[in-house]
Amino acid sequence: MAATIQVSVQTGSGAGSATDGVSGVDLISADNATNSLANRQANPITVGTQSFEKWIRLKVTSTPANYVQSFKVWGDGAVQASTTLWFTGAFVTYQQGTTAQSTIADTIFTNFTAGNKATWDAASYFSVGSYTKYVAFQLGVGADCGPGNWTQETINYSYDEA
Repeated sequence: MAATIQVSVQTGSGAGSATDGVSGVDLISADNATNSLANRQANPITVGTQSFEKWIRLKVTSTPANYVQSFKVWGDGAVQASTTLWFTGAFVTYQQGTTAQSTIADTIFTNFTAGNKATWDAASYFSVGSYTKYVAFQLGVGADCGPGNWTQETINYSYDEA
């Protein structure tokens, strides 16, 4: 039987709370797992600052035949002018996001493409309800960035199943 995997966003302080099965992640000035135009409009990022860090992990929702492992993540290698998408993968312990320049999401995500995938998590998972390690993202908006919506970025992930 093939495994089913969901995207989960962790928010809040302390241990935080997981929102499983999200269909997208807003990089905004708030710590929430909402993905909507209204959310983006209500929580804009001020030019010259950063979005709230977003802490994301994957959840196994149906049992793999044996296991799932070797989780990778990548984008298309481009973001809107005057912005930087920061990233880190394989982070074990959740920390509440911040709008300060991240000390965790500190690698430029556009370096990772289909030909050069980043490691999300190298561990193996065997059972329903298991969560992978975290990836953290933060959008930096340059002081010279024009107003308006940020161009959507599609973030891809893959894993091996046996």
